[in-house]
Amino acid sequence: MKRIIICVLALTIGLGLTGCGNEQKDSQKTIVIGIMPDVESVPFVIAERNGYFDKEGVQVKLEHFKSAKDRDSALQGGKLDGVVTDVVAVVFSNEGGVNLKMISESAGDIKLISGKDSGINSVEELKGKSIGISSNTIMEYTVDRMLEFAGLTAEEVSKVAIPQLPTRLEMLQGGKIQGAILPDPLASLGVGNGGKVLISTDELGQKAGAVAFTAQSLDEYPEEIKAVFRAYNAGVAYLQTEPVDSYADYIVEAQGFPAGTQDSLELPAYKEAQPPETRIVADVLEWMKGKGLIEGNYEYKDLVDDKVLR
Repeated sequence: MKRIIICVLALTIGLGLTGCGNEQKDSQKTIVIGIMPDVESVPFVIAERNGYFDKEGVQVKLEHFKSAKDRDSALQGGKLDGVVTDVVAVVFSNEGGVNLKMISESAGDIKLISGKDSGINSVEELKGKSIGISSNTIMEYTVDRMLEFAGLTAEEVSKVAIPQLPTRLEMLQGGKIQGAILPDPLASLGVGNGGKVLISTDELGQKAGAVAFTAQSLDEYPEEIKAVFRAYNAGVAYLQTEPVDSYADYIVEAQGFPAGTQDSLELPAYKEAQPPETRIVADVLEWMKGKGLIEGNYEYKDLVDDKVLR
């Protein structure tokens, strides 16, 4: 009888320990990252596909969004830990009460293009013409800086608010607007259909994309987020060495890029995660202040976390 009791106790303890182990595994934090159908998110998509998150021992869910509005609503609702976003959106989030910190800049080119039959071959020739934009966003900021670079002011063109990117491209191709500001891959698709690149953020040297995480997630899960960026960097290393045709089909499907994008897909020169440039953050803040979009006074250290990438 004594032997039976001991065996039962041992079995009970063993089951209890097993249960605790499963509970601990199940309770591991899943880092949820909101991404858009853009090229900036590709290193995360590759990290998921190639198992780099698993290799780093972190559970990650990539939440795909069709619009920045839906992504930002999920962020405000506490459903996301991080987002592939931009400096303008990060400032707006902080202004709205969501403490969001940029960890890294993100790769990706934004292009100002003219329509196939517009006859416009330079930014200067857009004077008095219409440009499709999304108001008070990274797109409008970029357009303003591109116009300034060419010696024009924002008042010398007609800005047409077209928030949906596919609609903006469609209106450009239909001749309803003369110019449009578009990110890749839509910009490259537009060029493939006869559009002309007038200027890009590569040429301008003024990229304001970013990867950001909530201050709460950074405080509660610092090691998991560090692991996320190690996996991100592994994705970047893969993209730097592998030919595009070995993963283009997967990227187009996973990101929901328009059909035919494979043929015109242009990816940026991805780099390992690094903090956003001080001058760009300062310039975005100056632009937003000048337009009366924000009331708060922000500094670089208020918007950037420099501990994750150390």
